[in-house]
Amino acid sequence: MLTGQIYKKVAKMSKVLVESGEKTKLAKLFGVSRLTVLRALNGKTQSDLAKQIRATAVLRGGVETTNK
Repeated sequence: MLTGQIYKKVAKMSKVLVESGEKTKLAKLFGVSRLTVLRALNGKTQSDLAKQIRATAVLRGGVETTNK
């Protein structure tokens, strides 16, 4: 289970950058399409699932970014 601190932190995040191949792994992990993962990581969606995907990506080595 994701820690509350990480979940809250990435909930408002704009974008998470991940290494090559990680998007496909996240899609398989969550049982969703790669497009769903792309939208979540790019901050295009704010659903609970998107927040979980972003939090998991950070836990797996993703880097948070913000739009300025």
